[in-house]
Parts: sequence; structure tokens; C-alpha cells
Amino acid sequence: MRLLLAVLLALPVTLSATGLPSLRLSGGARAAALAEAVTALPDAQALNPAALQSHGQSAAFSHAAWIQGTRQDYLHLAWARGQSVWGLSGQLWQTDDLERRTGPSTTPLGYFGVYEGAAGLSYARRMNRLRVGLRLNVIRQSISTDNASGAGADFGLIYAIDSRLHFGASLRNLGSMGKLNSQATDLPLEARLGAAYTGLTDLLITIEAQQARDGDFTFHLGAEYRPGERLRLRTGYQNAENRNLSAGLGLVTGRWIIDYAYVPFSSGLGDAHRITLVLESPSL
Repeated sequence: MRLLLAVLLALPVTLSATGLPSLRLSGGARAAALAEAVTALPDAQALNPAALQSHGQSAAFSHAAWIQGTRQDYLHLAWARGQSVWGLSGQLWQTDDLERRTGPSTTPLGYFGVYEGAAGLSYARRMNRLRVGLRLNVIRQSISTDNASGAGADFGLIYAIDSRLHFGASLRNLGSMGKLNSQATDLPLEARLGAAYTGLTDLLITIEAQQARDGDFTFHLGAEYRPGERLRLRTGYQNAENRNLSAGLGLVTGRWIIDYAYVPFSSGLGDAHRITLVLESPSL
């Protein structure tokens, strides 16, 4: 564990130019409401593959209305087998009706879209206090009539100090893309370190530090309060560019969980809304 933490801390020195920002976005509304501070938080849609968790089997679908007409849809299936959890995921990030110009003009020459998709296979295993995980992704990128494919991998671990305190670490988006037109896009390689604490009555606290290729070093803080068995109230803060506060809630109704997140952006970019439906069952 010490070796991986040393690598994670040293990695920001080596990071430079990036693309495919959709690969950095979480799959679920819970993570978005907690300001993405979820690396140490077990979840069925975890960004950290070691945090992948399911009580039997689970299925989740998320839809996000991002800024400037951008949309993201995310599907995740997970199932537990003893000390192991397997997962299948797929996401599509898209924006349409972008104006095409080759120079200053009053009217565009046409319109085009940008699409980014990924399909992944995840595996997590618990070994006493340590959980380790791996996710392999197949990636597809399309801008107007140009297309490119690639592959990536995510690695992670979670260590439980006790039942109330967990530490997590992950390296995400290791891999490469084929050429898009004449140049390949670099994957958004990133390192994450985080902790989750549940020692306070009905309150979860999460904290995280992130460093992405060609990006700022950011801090993230999230809190989830449970005033009753069925309601979850969430908020978060991050010092990322154009994003700070976030909020959301969760409703538990039998086997169904409904999560919602609201993320306002600064600089006149607008607001993002995300909703997630999760079905958990020992026998889906």
C-alpha cells in the first residue's frame, strides 16, 4: 500500500495534455452531490473499481443534463460472488448542434456533434481489511465525421482502518486512443486519494484530493445526513474551476433508491442536474 501511495503522490509531476473529459465524470447522482469525493466510499457505481459494492445484485441507470446542452447516460450492473464483486458498465456522453465555422461569419457552415462512449468490465475483491479492484474499458470517440477507438484501465484499493474509517486510492484512465483524424487524444489520466468516515451519528463525511493530467490539483469534501430510514440529504464542495458547491438527496423505497444531484457552474455556464435509479436485490 505504501508503494502505491508513493506513486500516486509522485504522479502529478509527470502529467501533461488531455482530452475525453467525460471519462472523469462519476456515474451516479450520489457522487455528484458529494462533489465527487467518493474514492473511499463503497458504491454500486463507484469510480474507484475497488469500491464496487453490491448486496447480491444491483442495476442502476443515470441521466445527467450537463451544461450547454451536454447529456450523459450511464448504465451499471453489479453482482457479488463471495468476497468478489463483478460489474458491467456503459456510458454515452454527447452534445449536438455545435456550429461549424472555418473563420468569422454571421451564419455557420453547418452543425456537428461530439460523442464519447465507454464500456467497462470491473472486478473487486475483499481481502480482510483491504479491497482491490480493476476496471478495463473500451472507448469510442466521435467528433463530426472523425472517429477513434481506444482502451483504458483503472486500478484502485480501499483500506479499512476500522468499520468507521476507510481510505481509498485510485489511478484512472491508463491507456491510449487511436488517431482522431491525424492526432490521437490523450486519456484524462488522474490520481485520487480519499477517506470516508461514518463515526458520527447518521452522518457520513468524505474528503478527497485529485490530480488529473494537464489539470489543477483539487480538493473535494462531501457530507451525507440520514434524518430517517428513507431519506438522505447530501452536499459537497470542491475548488475545481467553475464548480464549487453541490447538493442532492436520496430516497429509499423498498428495493429502489432514487438519487438526485444539483451542480451549479459559474461563469454563466448554467446548472447540471442528475438523477439515478438503483435497484438492489439478492435475485434480480
